Amino acid sequence: MSVPEKGLTGENTSPINSAAIPTQASLWRQVFWAPSGIRAGWRLIIYVFMFVVFSLLIQKATLRIPALAAIIRLASHGTLSPNTIFLIEGVGISSAFVAAWIMSRIENRKFGAYGIPLKGAFGKTFWLGVTIGLLFETTEILAIAAMGGFSFGTLSLAGTALTTFVLLWAVGFAMVGVFEEFLFRGYAQFTLGNGIGFWPSAVLLSALFGAVHLGNPGEGWVGALSVMLFGIFASFSLVRTGNLWFAIGFHAASDYAETFIYSVPDSGMLASVHLLNSNLHGPRWLTGGTIGPEGSVVNFALLLAGFFVVALMFPKRKQRPTGLRRNSG
Repeated sequence: MSVPEKGLTGENTSPINSAAIPTQASLWRQVFWAPSGIRAGWRLIIYVFMFVVFSLLIQKATLRIPALAAIIRLASHGTLSPNTIFLIEGVGISSAFVAAWIMSRIENRKFGAYGIPLKGAFGKTFWLGVTIGLLFETTEILAIAAMGGFSFGTLSLAGTALTTFVLLWAVGFAMVGVFEEFLFRGYAQFTLGNGIGFWPSAVLLSALFGAVHLGNPGEGWVGALSVMLFGIFASFSLVRTGNLWFAIGFHAASDYAETFIYSVPDSGMLASVHLLNSNLHGPRWLTGGTIGPEGSVVNFALLLAGFFVVALMFPKRKQRPTGLRRNSG
């Protein structure tokens, strides 16, 4: 039998069991891994990388088809058509969804955790968003008109063409809502929010959302700020509803009303076919100029009021939506 050794204090000390000492994690694991798995920042980088690669591959294939390449060139000159939206947003939705689905397999999560659960898809919350979005844009246009900055003009469509484009633009802008909301407030918001907290990530992604719109012909920094504020508003609706369906409906309906129904610039972009021969005129602070009503002071005021509307419609949730809590990821 071994005899315990005497320590410097004179007390007996037992031999140290080396197996009881946890081995220090390798530098690799410290940099890339957290207790819950791959760190949030790296997960987001992987997602963005896959999204960009998928988008570029699909775009490269698309540009080989002359008719589709012409549609993309039309958008680069500041003109939107239903075909343009179907093509561009279709590429975006496919790339964003496939990349997120792959990440959901890696993270062992349901795809719906990223903000667009299938349960309730295009349901009551979505249609509430559509209704408020239409009311928002109508109020904005009427306010600008009341101050002498907008004229309705005459109808530019009738008959079969009217019915066709009402439906085509509606589907197109629904795709816009799904793509843009999911890209900036779906997987990215869920993952970045895990790392730095919901609201810091919401503000950061909303700023990026606004900056991306600066690439539109006719857009300006005031319009980009408006888009950023909308991003924060959409994030607030995510907090209150627990998913993105309200934001998707609001986004789709407000863009639809602005671009097609009232036939004015939307973030600097104009529709190739629209409902009215309308006209914006007056000071830039009122009409938004080439930016469109998004650059108007009226838009900022109504968006701020929108926070209160959403707060009244959706009382504060007792349980925060998935991904809203910050963790060690």
